[in-house]
Amino acid sequence: MLKRTTISKTVKYKSTKPKDEFAKELRRRVNNYFTDNNLSPYANDTVKIKGILGYLSWFVMFGLIISNVLSGSVLLLFAGFLALGFVNIFLAFNIMHDACHGAYSENKRWNTILGYTMNFIGGNSYLFTKMHGAHHSFVNIAGIDVTLETHGMFRFTPHEPWMPKHKWQHIYTPILYALAMIHWVLIKDYKWMFGELSIGNNKNIKHAPKEYVILFVSKAFYYFVTLGLPLLLVNMPWYWIVLAWINMHLLPSLCFALLFQVTHVYNGTCYPLPDDEGNIENNYFIHVLETTADFSRTNKFTCWITGGINIHIVHHLFPKINHGHYIPLTQIIKDTAEEYGVNYQENENFWQALKLHMQMLHKLSKKDAVVPQYGSSVSMV
Repeated sequence: MLKRTTISKTVKYKSTKPKDEFAKELRRRVNNYFTDNNLSPYANDTVKIKGILGYLSWFVMFGLIISNVLSGSVLLLFAGFLALGFVNIFLAFNIMHDACHGAYSENKRWNTILGYTMNFIGGNSYLFTKMHGAHHSFVNIAGIDVTLETHGMFRFTPHEPWMPKHKWQHIYTPILYALAMIHWVLIKDYKWMFGELSIGNNKNIKHAPKEYVILFVSKAFYYFVTLGLPLLLVNMPWYWIVLAWINMHLLPSLCFALLFQVTHVYNGTCYPLPDDEGNIENNYFIHVLETTADFSRTNKFTCWITGGINIHIVHHLFPKINHGHYIPLTQIIKDTAEEYGVNYQENENFWQALKLHMQMLHKLSKKDAVVPQYGSSVSMV
């Protein structure tokens, strides 16, 4: 079983001089962008204003729910909870994601505070940072990229054991994507805190006692505020409120999952495996470019509302840079890649990216599916 073999290895990247020259030049050009334009790599005023509007929107929507303004109609109540769910993922994309990477503010304390607001919307910033960091370090490497780990529910890599149910995964996967947030809120964080000893290349993890306290206290807070208070204050039968709360997680969850998944699991990506010494035959920069694709690169609204998740390559290459700078930096990446003969992958829009994602799900639904481990980079020696 390749997956278990991979987990036991210490995985590292093995490079060549041409690949390292590309990475060195790309870093130089990105650094020069900030120096030449006298810019900070952290959140600019536009991003900060967006964050303020996001948090204000949360309190406005929650206030409308518990004030009974929406309780005259079941549809209005459902719409209010649904809007709150979309505000949650808006905040996750635009504020919490960067903060957990240390990319929102130069002040580490502010990054910590803003990162912990992820607990306010039902997640756990401590576990997210650990798991998301493992994903960043080992994109599309089976057994060590935690986003590929589904305990057999899906087959996101050809190196995952095939099961008969996978024949239908291109049909049922989008449905289960819609349940991802409710699973995260109710199950996922507990499972990773208590049931997993390894995250990525980190083995036998021990969590500080305070993290267990924070997990339980923040989860209880989320359940009480978003469900308990409406049950106490809203003049509606309890079952409508519970259903509205569940509905709050469904469509936002589908959007959240798809926006991430289409950037890594798509028809055209690579799935490298380490050799017997644990080596990946690429440096990290080339590895990211062969396992990641952008979409809607120049669409300012898409970049604005998704926090730059759509232009994902720059985020993996420079995770300490705030998403407010992604559009011009992505152009630098694209131009540099073309000069060095490196394949920069992008889709014109989300729908094209989604099509390729569904194609890969369908391809991997077949037991004998074959996907390349490496792309054109093998010739850069």
